[in-house]
Amino acid sequence: MAAKYRVEADPKMCTWCRRCELVCSLRQEDVFNPALSRIRVLIDEFAADAAIDVCRQCETADCMLACPVEGAMAVDEATGARIIVEGECIGCGACADACPYNSENTVIAFNQLENVYVKCDLCGGRPLCVEICPSAALKYVEVRGG
Repeated sequence: MAAKYRVEADPKMCTWCRRCELVCSLRQEDVFNPALSRIRVLIDEFAADAAIDVCRQCETADCMLACPVEGAMAVDEATGARIIVEGECIGCGACADACPYNSENTVIAFNQLENVYVKCDLCGGRPLCVEICPSAALKYVEVRGG
């Protein structure tokens, strides 16, 4: 199934408030902890620049192809999001290693408390990071043409 939606970021619009990280960690883990967020704002204060890392919901998802556990990764039928099924994940890290956008472990991260890897699941079609962003740096967009 093709990805239908994804979160896109415009780092030039980002005000560095990091509300997206906080709301994500609260929704996903019930705590305010940016380290447990599925979206990351990487700030370079010296260059006055920011980067925003979030899963790109790749059409051919290397993370899914690399996962050795049947059922540990799935596609959400409503959004097309490539998701990690935390109850099936064995914490091996093959998905994180395979993702070409995960060089800093910011797209697919290890949750040490649960011993599983985590990534953006698009909040089931209503990404709270997009809703809370005060500067419209984040957008929930339809993927066109795969």
